[in-house]
Amino acid sequence: MKLSFDHLKANNETYLSHLFFAGKISLTLMFRSVIFIVHAMFPIYSIPKKWNLEDTIRKLQKWHEYTIKRKNK
Repeated sequence: MKLSFDHLKANNETYLSHLFFAGKISLTLMFRSVIFIVHAMFPIYSIPKKWNLEDTIRKLQKWHEYTIKRKNK
């Protein structure tokens, strides 16, 4: 495996900005997945609106739009 920072250059990112952005997405999705697993095991607990599937999709779209804007700078 060859280490290359071409991905960072292509996306107008520094190593740290990439680390924080990708890390934020990863941690957010892990947290939300735990909520969905708890709901799957205990359906009596509803998923809060703030973390439901619709809000997750909205957040992913927002992040995707950000990546497109960042690329075009």
